[in-house]
Amino acid sequence: MALPGSTETLTMGAFAPSPGLVAGMRRGFFARHGVDLVMEHVPSSEEQFRGFAEGRWDVLQTALDNVVNYRFNGSTELGRTLDVQADFALDLGMELTAVGARDIETVQDVRGGRVGVDAADSGYAYVLYWMLEQDGLAPGRDYQVVSLGGVAERYAGMVGPTPAASATLLSNGFEALARQQGLRHLGTEDKLPGPYVGCVAAYRGTWYRNNQDLAQRFRAGYEDALSWVFHPSNRQQAVRLVAQARRLNEKDAAVVLDAELGRWGVARETKIQEDAAVAVFRLREHYGGFDAGGLPDAGQLAGLWVEGEPK
Repeated sequence: MALPGSTETLTMGAFAPSPGLVAGMRRGFFARHGVDLVMEHVPSSEEQFRGFAEGRWDVLQTALDNVVNYRFNGSTELGRTLDVQADFALDLGMELTAVGARDIETVQDVRGGRVGVDAADSGYAYVLYWMLEQDGLAPGRDYQVVSLGGVAERYAGMVGPTPAASATLLSNGFEALARQQGLRHLGTEDKLPGPYVGCVAAYRGTWYRNNQDLAQRFRAGYEDALSWVFHPSNRQQAVRLVAQARRLNEKDAAVVLDAELGRWGVARETKIQEDAAVAVFRLREHYGGFDAGGLPDAGQLAGLWVEGEPK
């Protein structure tokens, strides 16, 4: 427990500085709960979990699907399962959007091309496969899957003069910036069969049990920051924070913030909703993403959560 007026450092491997995390750091919400959050950008899920397994970070901003993958599958690049558990929801996908290159007008134009993902069997790859499947396209049969890294790296690969793929999945405001760059939206989270949970705060189980007080203070600080971000009177200040954190002008930062606070953006409540979690499990099962062939049983799934169930 931090002494009054002091802070404990919490290190995070993160894909994108979301409004709540940025406000927590720069408006002092974490510090008020005795937490000094130090965020480090990670370029891909594979690098994120390699570093996590080595103890490089205490907590991850990562897709719930990644937690599922690395907890239950020994076939990842680690060659073993990992004692990783989810604590609370950070977002609902951050406006996950299938985005086509400038010469792509419809999903059918993706046929025969390359589709860029973070990793072929982790992160949000299954979301993108599902969106394309609704128009009759299947991975491997109708398009080649290529790894382009995290969302920032995928965006950079798509907006250059020679796009890295015919289509990819963008979020965290990058989908809005891509549209401004002339890229076409091919599908959104509305194509999913129901509610979905995106990124969560995730810990190694042993670390959480030994540092539960610090983790709970981090969550409390984040919830305070969340309330501040969603209050309309703080919008302009929030825009400036996003501009600074993402190195954007304020006009683009406003576009990003509006997207991130939208229907499928930042989770307004940190509790992970059971139906949204089940959607993540079912999507992975649909694409054969469990080494055991099907969903883990209820007892195994209980181990996915730091408290034995979503709270």
